[in-house]
Amino acid sequence: MTIESLQPRLVELFKSVIARQQLSQGYLFSGAAGTGKIELATWIALRLFCSHVVDGMPDGTCSECQRILSGNHPDVVKVVPEGQSLKIEQIRFLKQELTKSGMETNQRVFIIQDADKMTVSAANGLLKFLEEPSPQTYLILTTTAKNQLLPTIISRLQIIEFARLPRPQLLAQLTAAGINSGDAALLVRLTNSLPTAQAWLASDWFDPLRQKTWQWFSHIQENNSLAFVDVQANLVPLAKERTIQNEVLALILLMMQDVLALHFGRGEALSFPSQQAQLATWAENATSDQLLQQMEATLAAQKYLTANVSFQNTLESLTLRLLK
Repeated sequence: MTIESLQPRLVELFKSVIARQQLSQGYLFSGAAGTGKIELATWIALRLFCSHVVDGMPDGTCSECQRILSGNHPDVVKVVPEGQSLKIEQIRFLKQELTKSGMETNQRVFIIQDADKMTVSAANGLLKFLEEPSPQTYLILTTTAKNQLLPTIISRLQIIEFARLPRPQLLAQLTAAGINSGDAALLVRLTNSLPTAQAWLASDWFDPLRQKTWQWFSHIQENNSLAFVDVQANLVPLAKERTIQNEVLALILLMMQDVLALHFGRGEALSFPSQQAQLATWAENATSDQLLQQMEATLAAQKYLTANVSFQNTLESLTLRLLK
């Protein structure tokens, strides 16, 4: 999907800003994965260097655009994290480049992806440029976790918030990419990114985790103490990483939301449409108070996990609260 489809409002905004020659020298693009942050940063570079701009849009086919798209333009520099962080060596390279004039033109664009992964030393290394930017040098940082950036960095950048894609639009995007409707209905609740959705489906953990979480949830709804066995035997071994542990609780919450929706007669847009019959049975057998208490307990469990309570303890405590 093109950036014009992902973020049409922001494309129009930057078309106008560039046409008026009012582009700021430092931006922070903040928003969920899949909302077009890198795509818009690249579009800005294309617009600035394109030799055949038409109606404020880069043509994408000229030699300048092709070099940018292939990563071979000397005046457009992208910095991507190596592993889990942006290393001081990468920022040192960036600082050296920031002091140089354009190699082919009088303007340069620097794009730092996942800037929240900068170490403190790396982030401090950017401050001098941000305090005294070189003329016609533009720095664009992207992040999915703005609160993890240093306040001194944030205060020197113009912040552009990227809205999540509307659910119908993302659902259409997933199904157009060949993801079946049942998987797509769940994935649009878990991620706003087509590449992430595709990577999860291709992984060796997502489908087993979905199945084992459903098994645990079934035991909970049936008041079966085997739910405790599920935690230790199935869920903990599958969810060793914190990111996957978070998805377990997200799946549980979505299952509960489906039951609650059906309880109140709202069966459209379920996360688990293929299991609607079973969900409806559980919805009929529970009271509104019971379902709301289950939701509250799960939301509390998410807070415990965020506060670094161990995953096993969090899930065992939740299981204890939910069993009648």
